[in-house]
Amino acid sequence: MALATAAMLAGVAMAGGHGGAKKMAATGPIAERQQAMKDIKSNFVPLVKMVKGAQPFDAATVKKNAEIIAAKLQASAKLFPEGSDTGDTRAKPEIWTMSEEFQAIMNTAIEKAKALANVSSPDQLAPAVMALGGEGCKACHEKFRKPKQK
Repeated sequence: MALATAAMLAGVAMAGGHGGAKKMAATGPIAERQQAMKDIKSNFVPLVKMVKGAQPFDAATVKKNAEIIAAKLQASAKLFPEGSDTGDTRAKPEIWTMSEEFQAIMNTAIEKAKALANVSSPDQLAPAVMALGGEGCKACHEKFRKPKQK
């Protein structure tokens, strides 16, 4: 079980790369949401390291990082206006055609990030990180994000 948890968390933490290095830089809401997702990832990775035991548990860091993640998720939920589905983006058209489902997953991710901010002990950390990573990040990425182009 611990190995499966670590494998899933590693996949979630390493997922990302919103756009390719060879593409032209995105602008406007696309660039803003890509930066928000990068910020989410950079704050999520230390939490995964804590779960794996590669970094000591620190409740203050968990709280700070989870609050940043929640804020970035709230901001990014508003960065998918009509017309921002073309260009340097991995956003699928389903974000706009299934907007209620997309918003529901975003709301779940925000709730899970807020819950993660309340973690006060190491034994609470893995389930909270898994909930955010699975019910939030992974659920959204699987349905609403195009695969990375090689």
